[in-house]
Amino acid sequence: MGNRSGAKPMLLDAHAVLQRRMLIGYLTLLTTLYGLASVDSYVITPDGYDTRGEVLGFLLAVLGLCCCLRSALQGPRYMIAVTCAGSAPIASLVFHDQLGAQVWAVVPLMFTAIFIRTWHQPTPARIAAGILAVAAVAALLIAPAPVPVLWVISYVMSIVLAAELFGLTSAALVDMALRDPLTALWNRAGVDRHVQKLVSDARRDGTQIAVIALDIDNFKLINDRDGHPAGDAALGALAQLLRERVPETAVIGRLGGDEFVVVIKGYNQTEAESLALRAVESPSVHVSFGVAAGRPDVGAFTSLFATADADLYRRKRQGKNNADAGQ
Repeated sequence: MGNRSGAKPMLLDAHAVLQRRMLIGYLTLLTTLYGLASVDSYVITPDGYDTRGEVLGFLLAVLGLCCCLRSALQGPRYMIAVTCAGSAPIASLVFHDQLGAQVWAVVPLMFTAIFIRTWHQPTPARIAAGILAVAAVAALLIAPAPVPVLWVISYVMSIVLAAELFGLTSAALVDMALRDPLTALWNRAGVDRHVQKLVSDARRDGTQIAVIALDIDNFKLINDRDGHPAGDAALGALAQLLRERVPETAVIGRLGGDEFVVVIKGYNQTEAESLALRAVESPSVHVSFGVAAGRPDVGAFTSLFATADADLYRRKRQGKNNADAGQ
């Protein structure tokens, strides 16, 4: 493996791009549907049913789309866009005076719940689905049209179950795409995605983040001498060591080949070095590591990873693996 001291930044998170595209597609669909309903009521058939809800839904969907126009959709813009996606169907319910017009409004709410469950952790996604269901029921009860009790139950079950069944399936597929198939650790895209949240949490808590870069000593020799199964076994052994000895709050990933990384918040340089020594100490696999710690500023991870990578090669030039060096 060549020298990586000029380490490249993490790859662009392809899943963040997909998430943004899905949200744009969904909001575009809502904008089209509610826009056509509004035009139909005011231009084509002006004596039709009350479409104030559709007009409000159209405006909310447009606002959500405007938030998605810039790339790197995150933070307040992302929250506003998702809120608009969930609010538009609910707004359309409030003014419905025809029972039949309420039937199709549950479908967009189901899609919103599925989207949230796909891209977010189970607990907040379930809370969001519950909020959507309660808000939809409240809108049904406020609307002029009479509401059968069965519809209230159906709305709640449809939204919540859609999130759990279809959203869970989508979330599982996303999770699989973010994991390394050999070690089940996060792959490069998975590391990048989860580090973003870890850095954000560290910035909010006012704590440092530490990056530990690791690789297996003489990995190419292991593959050439003992075969690729032996190399795979060494990779699996290191992954297991990290899972068992690194705190659960850390982000652990395999970046490719025998390159591994651990990112953890609340550790300074000395504490991170001690953690790394304990984590890789094993007679079955010899590992070198480098460490860097610092403030969670913008771009901190890329900078710290490059520093940790350079530290790894500095330690390698000492001629010992780091577990032995700490003994």
